Amino acid sequence: MDDCTIPLNHFDAGDAARDELGIVPVRHGIAPRSIVAMAAIGHGRAAQVRLVECRLADGRQLVAVEKVFRPALLTRLIYRLGFQAPFGYQTNQDAIVASFYRRRVAGAIIEAMEPGTRVAEPLYVRWDADAHAFVLGSEFIDGRGIMPQPLDSHMIRRRVSRWFGRAAVCPDRPREEVRDLLGVMTRLETLFLDCGLTGSGWQVCTRALVSTANLLHTPGGYVAVDLESGIPAVLVPKYLFAGLRLGALPPFDDVDPSRLRAWIGEHRDELITTLGAARIEQLQQDAELLIEHTRNWKDSEFALGRTKWRIFGVRFRERFKAACLDRWRRRDIIDESTDATIRPGRRIFSRKTFLLGFVPGAAGRFLQRLCANAPFRAQVGRFFRDADYRRDKLQAVAEKYTRRWRGRVAPSAEPARFNLAFLRDAALAQITPAALHRWLVDSVQRRNVLVRMLLICVSGRFQSEYGRHVIRSCIREWERAQRLAPREVAELNRQLDSSDMDEYVRCFGIHLGMKLLLPLLAPLKLGGMAAFLASGNLWFLFLLFLMPVCRTTVTIWRMIASQRPPADYIDALLVGMLPVVGTLAYPVQMYSKYRALSAFLLRHNAARLGRWLPIYGGKDSRIELWAIKSVNLIAECLEIGLASTAPLRRRLSRPAESDASAPQTLQFSLGRWHRLVDEQLQIITGNAAAESAPLPASASNGRRNAQAA
Repeated sequence: MDDCTIPLNHFDAGDAARDELGIVPVRHGIAPRSIVAMAAIGHGRAAQVRLVECRLADGRQLVAVEKVFRPALLTRLIYRLGFQAPFGYQTNQDAIVASFYRRRVAGAIIEAMEPGTRVAEPLYVRWDADAHAFVLGSEFIDGRGIMPQPLDSHMIRRRVSRWFGRAAVCPDRPREEVRDLLGVMTRLETLFLDCGLTGSGWQVCTRALVSTANLLHTPGGYVAVDLESGIPAVLVPKYLFAGLRLGALPPFDDVDPSRLRAWIGEHRDELITTLGAARIEQLQQDAELLIEHTRNWKDSEFALGRTKWRIFGVRFRERFKAACLDRWRRRDIIDESTDATIRPGRRIFSRKTFLLGFVPGAAGRFLQRLCANAPFRAQVGRFFRDADYRRDKLQAVAEKYTRRWRGRVAPSAEPARFNLAFLRDAALAQITPAALHRWLVDSVQRRNVLVRMLLICVSGRFQSEYGRHVIRSCIREWERAQRLAPREVAELNRQLDSSDMDEYVRCFGIHLGMKLLLPLLAPLKLGGMAAFLASGNLWFLFLLFLMPVCRTTVTIWRMIASQRPPADYIDALLVGMLPVVGTLAYPVQMYSKYRALSAFLLRHNAARLGRWLPIYGGKDSRIELWAIKSVNLIAECLEIGLASTAPLRRRLSRPAESDASAPQTLQFSLGRWHRLVDEQLQIITGNAAAESAPLPASASNGRRNAQAA
């Protein structure tokens, strides 16, 4: 392992430490004595990812990555529809233990058959009582995601020139790193399918658009950091057929036991040569444990798409009952006496505890605990009888949810309280976006937003500084992700600091500042659409175009006030009229003079759009890479357009040439606004510094492991 040099032996943490941390015993795992959270480094569809420091029984420390399986609502819903059970990795011990051994088996096979590629080593499995979810601890990988293709503004012209036999006219296509990654993924997928790790093949399938995020690039090669699925493998036909052959529909991280055993036997000599006899014995043991825990996991779920008649068998009833009792005990739904009553019996489906589970959400869990947990019933009774106890419990609830609403409510030095304000926040958290919630309840935030809107209107200095701040934040984001080389960062900052750039940055800042109005404009847009649908009056649709109208008005005002050539605003005027993408009006406008910075801003916003797309999007997904690559067409169209309109631009620029050496701009920054400008810039800078606080030196690139979700 690159960053974890501690051998994977089972360290004795002591019974107390194991119980406190919820460590689940596994062969060849470790049992930390203590685990300290260092930083949250991301979240995905199925898990939240955080960096932790583990202290072992012998005093040694190591940095690890924990995947806390707390899937979002859509992921839970898909799993529930597919298997009629809670998300497996979150609540099923056999499922999470199977993921541990799957990584060990896949890692050993890849090490032997695909040198230069490996799997992030699993370290331990535990139950997180606070999160009510299982956790998989794994090796920390100091790597990066896939590097997007460099800007290629000759895609169309290169193809046209080849049609006419003039290929040398255009430069060669830039190298795409994703092609190398797809080649590695294809070999891994073939290997996994051959050896019976069908579910792991889905995680590196090139036709799964998000699978490119499951591998990180390191100096030693690619490392698979995610072999745990979030959704069933239903998007690629060959996995549906594989699931049909295994009797597992829909397929979800399935293993073909006979094929896995046969493959290990057929390649035993080759594996011994590469891994050694001791590792082969471990591989066979891990494979048998993987098969056993996967079978126990699958047999504890209804999953009507699998072998139908097995749900009437004794084995299914016993496995299902054991899984339910284990989940209920871990979540404190039942007490020891109830567990002792249910476990020996044969009934489970007719018991009140099971039937109350059909009530969705927290209400169902409350009724289950009230029915099956005597200590909890006593606490509920005491809650209604004891005023002091009731006050303490409500206070604890308020503090818990207030921590969860971080970013939605104002940070306050006073402790949270269960009062009308708390109930108001609870309601707003369910029905409003975070920005609107914060604006409604935080008077300081509301004042800052209004002051910034005012400064956007009257202060040229704030317009310029705000625009530069946003652009620098985008540059830092790509720099931290290692998507920009140091020389590229230096060039972008040089162009951004240019004095000729000031007008473009200023107008870009104004357009960005208008987004501060989005929490207020959103209800108007929804109301306009509702009014149009109800009355059919087209005038109500005007409310949907308030932002484009504002951008167009600002561009015309700057065109008149700045006394610059009209050619400097033509592109911005046309693009600013468009909804959604109109904010990019000035990045498009600056393409003729500051090509590198303009292309970067266009690519950055395209990447954000690719990450926003549900299910298929996300960081380092194929969708994000395609979105970034689509800027090539925009850049080529801009170059062709600039070349075709060059005579017109020269004519429009000619009247202002005499004033080019001393451009005049209309300044609104009056002296009394300077203090407000300094105050708001200080707040913005401080917030940005807090959000981008560096991780510990040993984990400088830990955020890349967020793709393990």
